[in-house]
Amino acid sequence: MVQFLQIVAIFLIFISLYMLWKTKFQAKNSTKLKNLPPEIPGIHRAIIVSNWEIVKECFTTNDKELAGRPASSAGIYLGYNNAAFGFADYGPYWRSIRKLVLLEVLSSKRLEQFKHVRVTEVETNIKELYSSIMKSGNGPTRVNMSEWFEQLTLNVIMKMITGKRYKTEDEAGRHFTRTTKEYMYESVQFVLSDVIPLPFLKWFDFQGRIKSMKRLSQEMDKIVESWVDEHLMKRDLAKDDDQDFIDVMLSKIDEQVMYGHTRETIIKATILNIILAGSDTTSIHLTWLLSLLLNNKHAMFQAQEEIDMKIGKERWVEECDIKNLVYLQAIVKEALRLYPPGPLAIPHTAMEDCIVASYRVPKGTRLMVNVWKLHRDPQIWSDSEKFMPERFLRRHVEFDFSGQNFEFIPFGSGRRSCPGITFAMQVTHLTLARLLQGFNFSTLGDIPIDMTECNSITLPKANPLEVLVMPRLAHVLYQF
Repeated sequence: MVQFLQIVAIFLIFISLYMLWKTKFQAKNSTKLKNLPPEIPGIHRAIIVSNWEIVKECFTTNDKELAGRPASSAGIYLGYNNAAFGFADYGPYWRSIRKLVLLEVLSSKRLEQFKHVRVTEVETNIKELYSSIMKSGNGPTRVNMSEWFEQLTLNVIMKMITGKRYKTEDEAGRHFTRTTKEYMYESVQFVLSDVIPLPFLKWFDFQGRIKSMKRLSQEMDKIVESWVDEHLMKRDLAKDDDQDFIDVMLSKIDEQVMYGHTRETIIKATILNIILAGSDTTSIHLTWLLSLLLNNKHAMFQAQEEIDMKIGKERWVEECDIKNLVYLQAIVKEALRLYPPGPLAIPHTAMEDCIVASYRVPKGTRLMVNVWKLHRDPQIWSDSEKFMPERFLRRHVEFDFSGQNFEFIPFGSGRRSCPGITFAMQVTHLTLARLLQGFNFSTLGDIPIDMTECNSITLPKANPLEVLVMPRLAHVLYQF
């Protein structure tokens, strides 16, 4: 189904959120418009897509034409005037920065070089989790796993990008985490002047959103600038083998101005883009994973049995073992189907006129993909609302994360798909495997986990995931 909606700004946002949070009702009551209505000045035209065949058409035949990004206040104030490549429009600047990120952070070679960072951080966090349980006594210990996942994923990406990590008790780390959450919240808030281009709306800022973004951008800029300054001071002392991504960017970007952005701005914007995208989405996905397993304990026990049979209890799961843990991989896919990192994908913009589903789509039209509805389409997925990892071992066994199976696009598709898929899956698989191998989990009072979602671009869980945790391996294995 493709819905061509020509609406004033407030209705566009309302319908988008309505489709996301009230999916069941929307699926029953969606309407197919026979004709694309004419353009009206001051009103935005948008395409909302939730049919896999039309998604395929958008990201293959029309991939380049639909690769643009709409202008937004978030891109200006939170994305360093669109220097952050996630906000940047398609063009030479976006291509050059994305290429740099792919080569120097997310290539197979670089990810292998960073393997020790992933492994060390997982081991450190598991050791700390075990120690806290031992200090609390021998019984099941209450743990906020949402915070645990946040700490782990933030430090993995921080070590890769900045060379530093935050401890739980570090105020600097807590401050950055709080600021990050505010950033993610503000980045998806409705700003009237974004969709009704009248100058006085931006000047007066009736909602206070732009003021909030400006404050937040200044706060975040101080943090990121301090990291860059630290690297500039010690740059001559760094060996090639010890270089993190900030060191790489300082050496690779030597032009003072590039496509209208200063060198300093590009470095800070790119750093922030990678850290926020890499840590927030992965921690949220891990939280949903464990929540789903606690509400479907047969799947959790089956995954633990698979690990015990194929790896045993005498050593820890390694990254090279993941390929043999097929049921664990299916669990990860099923969680991404039900709770994709971007349930309503970041909007694209048509850079040229094109044809989608036999409709002429004019330049400037916005494209949004309702991934949430696509992933729960009963015509594709049997018992679409149920958590059934087995579906990825049978009918959908060939589906992967690449975005080429258009019924399943948790990381998007086409040239603007997420560049960090491999990294995200490495962290997710290793973390989940070691947690299930090393600990038993249960809910407080044997009450099912509340699965309420929060209104945000990355679909976080509304309430923290607090569970009871008990070690299940010999004491010596937790002494890394």
